[in-house]
Amino acid sequence: MQIVKIKGSIKNYWWGSRDVLPSLFHYKADGQPQAEAWFGVHPDGQATLEDGTSLKDYLDSSPQLLAGLGRDEHFPLMMKVLAVNNPLSLHVHPDRIQAQRGWREEELKRRKGFVQELNYKDENCKNELFYALTPSTLLVGFRDAESASFHLKRLCPVSFEKHFASSRTARGLFKTLFSLPQSELDCVIAEYMKGLEESGEELTRGGVYYTERGISVKVHDLFGNDPSVVVPYLMNVISLRIGEVLYIRSGMLHSYIHGTGIEIEDSSDNEVRIGMSSKHKDVTDALNLIDYDSSFTGKIPLVPDQFLRQTAHGSVWALAVLPSGSYDIRESLPSIAICTEGQARVGTSSDHIMLKEGECCFIPSCDEEYHIRVSGKVFQALCGTGK
Repeated sequence: MQIVKIKGSIKNYWWGSRDVLPSLFHYKADGQPQAEAWFGVHPDGQATLEDGTSLKDYLDSSPQLLAGLGRDEHFPLMMKVLAVNNPLSLHVHPDRIQAQRGWREEELKRRKGFVQELNYKDENCKNELFYALTPSTLLVGFRDAESASFHLKRLCPVSFEKHFASSRTARGLFKTLFSLPQSELDCVIAEYMKGLEESGEELTRGGVYYTERGISVKVHDLFGNDPSVVVPYLMNVISLRIGEVLYIRSGMLHSYIHGTGIEIEDSSDNEVRIGMSSKHKDVTDALNLIDYDSSFTGKIPLVPDQFLRQTAHGSVWALAVLPSGSYDIRESLPSIAICTEGQARVGTSSDHIMLKEGECCFIPSCDEEYHIRVSGKVFQALCGTGK
């Protein structure tokens, strides 16, 4: 089957944890925040085989390993482990048409080497699915305008009447907030933070999930009078228990606030930031990309598939969860599997590998049945099975 072990590309973003990824993948921590481990072929962070060969080069040299994928036979997804210790930027991902247009429009900047000013690293859309390995808090999508207006009026009544009372939609409230001159914004945030303090609301829920007030205080401490300080009452604050799953489609404004999890996404690094970041932000482009639909329904279920794996579906891919057990699988498309607990045997009776905790492998396209025997827990990123 040519199953091969792969190592992830570690991303040292400031918002990451200093110990989560070293603990999972069994390497020595260096005291620096380490936020993400990437398992895929994206040029900004390619996985490698044990001999140092990039996964992309390996697949390019053996295209039969991706048989059946279509779309020029490129591996279309990325699997990540996220270790979030501080809030990520407030950002939105483009759909495919938006990404292709943005890539073209930034061509001149790209040729001149203005890398720090780019929103688009590739021409791909980006949808993502997050499985919580620890209790996790996220901001995702917009609450309805009536609820948002109620809380703004409650916490900053003077600012509400001056700036927000005439807005009747989530779009209007949000665009007003991010269009305020800094001097006006400073006044809004001062009143808002005072209102939060006087409200007596808790910073966390159950000691593990951030509340609206907790997020606002955290963002204010980190980024000062950024308009994102106010957004927890405009957006949905999502608390994920261990084992719960969230699907975030392109166009949906979001930020990961705290937690650790497995993420499956399209093979893209496109994100347009609007706040909560010292990196390049593009308010105008973000406001145009955001889908302001307030009908976001939140968590998605894990459902058993024909091989008894628990699966959650994205657009054109899925995440499968394999707790301890024996799984006999016949599906022709390639996948990536990572063992997060215990160990697993992956392959056929005549050709298999053993995965220990923190090890990952690439499973190629295959017409024969293969087996995954798990004593612990395995996660598998599946191509071509989305809805």
